Amino acid sequence: MNTFLAQQVFRYFLTSQHKRGHGIHSPFVYNLIRSVFIDTTKYPEYATIEKVRTQLLGNKSSITLQDFGAGSQSLQGTQRRICDIASSSLSPKKYAQLLFRLIRYTKPSNILEMGTSLGISGAYMSLGHPHARCISLEGSAEIARVAQQTTLQCNCSHIDIRIGQFSETLSQALEDLGTVDFVFVDGNHQKDATIEYFETIFPYCNEHTILVFDDIYWSQGMFEAWQYIIADTRVRISIDLCKLGIVFFRTGIVKQDFRIRY
Repeated sequence: MNTFLAQQVFRYFLTSQHKRGHGIHSPFVYNLIRSVFIDTTKYPEYATIEKVRTQLLGNKSSITLQDFGAGSQSLQGTQRRICDIASSSLSPKKYAQLLFRLIRYTKPSNILEMGTSLGISGAYMSLGHPHARCISLEGSAEIARVAQQTTLQCNCSHIDIRIGQFSETLSQALEDLGTVDFVFVDGNHQKDATIEYFETIFPYCNEHTILVFDDIYWSQGMFEAWQYIIADTRVRISIDLCKLGIVFFRTGIVKQDFRIRY
């Protein structure tokens, strides 16, 4: 991590508020924290998905990758072992389970994931509200093939995994959904691309839409993209969790930005 990002992360820890909601004056955010962030329930879906994660972490077979984004900070080359991809790219359990609870709490009619990876985060989101329509976009056909097996093992085979660059698949997915309720952006961690995704997705949002951006401190560019997004007047509430950034468009509330230690 470079000096700029180290300073920003340090500032985050200095300025973030307690994860239990102490000092939060927004009723909407306070209720979200109490109902979602600090929910310690051991949902049965957790064990199912984490069993599959363990299998992926132990899978030493290799696949050939196509990477259309910013690449990996730890892996090089197109031939990679599944266990190495799982170790470096899968959403950590702590945050994947937060996505599950957030979806379980808000019950979106549809879920759009940008960056399927090996399918763990998609499984968590899908099982958070099994009745939601789920579309997941992945650039690499080989990774998508592994992710498809993950969804089968996690009993959420209804996820529609679409292969191709986001520039080719995002617009069609948005048109197919008509409006988006929950979007997880976890691919192509570059400033201009992230801002472009935000602007492309926004016309399909409604006042209850939730956008979640992964790795907002991944690079200076990603941090700048996050600052651009939360400065937008269309965003009414933003929550910075250091790794994840969450934005809401709810009308009738004062625009506020929160940093919550999670």
